[in-house]
Amino acid sequence: MLNIVYFTRPEFFGHEAEQIVAHFEKGLQILHLRKPDASAAEYETLLRQIPEVYHERITLHDHFELADRFAIGGVHLNRRNPTYSGARRLRISKSCHSIDELRDISKFDYVTLSPIFNSISKAGYNSAFSHEDLLHYSKIGLINEKVYALGGVNFENIHKLEQYAFGGCAMLGAVWSK
Repeated sequence: MLNIVYFTRPEFFGHEAEQIVAHFEKGLQILHLRKPDASAAEYETLLRQIPEVYHERITLHDHFELADRFAIGGVHLNRRNPTYSGARRLRISKSCHSIDELRDISKFDYVTLSPIFNSISKAGYNSAFSHEDLLHYSKIGLINEKVYALGGVNFENIHKLEQYAFGGCAMLGAVWSK
């Protein structure tokens, strides 16, 4: 069974906190708070609208300094924020966009590999991997339980990921109503 995480839309939208809480109430285990253009104050405003009981299930993509203040459960390393130097042990994930980046993932709880399918939320961001490549990389162990598929994943195509040995997937465009 695949682990499923959700990424927030990059822009804020009305009733976002309520939708996040509803996803948690339905069983969502991990939410990636990803707002690349947002300030720390904007992150704080959203986090204050989400009950503390869910903060452990949130992973920050920016403003890692908020992790301790809000008892956040994880951080996601990316091009904007390639390292985490906090004292508290958190769930650490990382963005990967090539197979070569999967060769040293042992220090992470999981990584995302993208784009697996054509993106739902980013026009023109098409799959970077063929079916044959994904089968090959799973056969040799580069795609494994620590690798989560990202990019174009929805509830109609999620079943296709099992043949590639992904440990999970991340969804963005498929889960947020406007």
